[in-house]
Amino acid sequence: MILTLKELADYLRVNERTILRMLKSGQIQGVKIGGQWRFNGSQIDQLFFPQAPVSGPDVVPLSDFVPARQPVPVSRLVKEDRMILEMHSRDMEGVIPELCEPITKKTLLLDVQDLKARLLAREKLLSTGIGHGIAIPHPRDPIPTLREPAIIIVGRSAQGVEFQAVDNAPVHLFFLLVCQNIELHLHLMGALAHLLQDNEFVDACRRAPTAAEIIRLIMEQEAKQFLQGKGAEASKS
Repeated sequence: MILTLKELADYLRVNERTILRMLKSGQIQGVKIGGQWRFNGSQIDQLFFPQAPVSGPDVVPLSDFVPARQPVPVSRLVKEDRMILEMHSRDMEGVIPELCEPITKKTLLLDVQDLKARLLAREKLLSTGIGHGIAIPHPRDPIPTLREPAIIIVGRSAQGVEFQAVDNAPVHLFFLLVCQNIELHLHLMGALAHLLQDNEFVDACRRAPTAAEIIRLIMEQEAKQFLQGKGAEASKS
């Protein structure tokens, strides 16, 4: 299970400031997405409660937590037949089923109704609207029965959707993420957040006339960020 900062503090029965100090010291690890920390509950259990039996597809070594050893680019998962460029839903209850339509059509998951329920439960707990017209809907737990390691469904709404985003602004771009395991989920959440922090890139996706153009934009943005990262590494050496 993926935990927020408050949920982890409640779980360990400590103050949130204690969790932040543990992060700073390297005692625990987490991923910051949309300005909010996320933690792998199974790995927290392994760290603090090593005697407890832990098993399942979402259990991975703490050293493998972040970053993923074999990063998967977002562009590899975004496909034309998994995009909805003219969404019609105007609220959260309509958006989630609409985003799940490609999953149903491609039979990527047998129990899509369960996924819809998980996605809606996640939104009611805390909106995945990260601001600037973007939302990354996802279930709190991995879906081991997914027929691919991970899928991304892209949705776009010209009129915008009231989604209780952190900035209270309407959401125009949706990136629905579903993964088989927590490690891949956290990696892709971080990769999406990194891509979507570029406002020019986001605006270009909103204006793109076709799904193929959106894929091209994502590939170019990933290449740009990769080269920037290599340049930064070279300057340090």
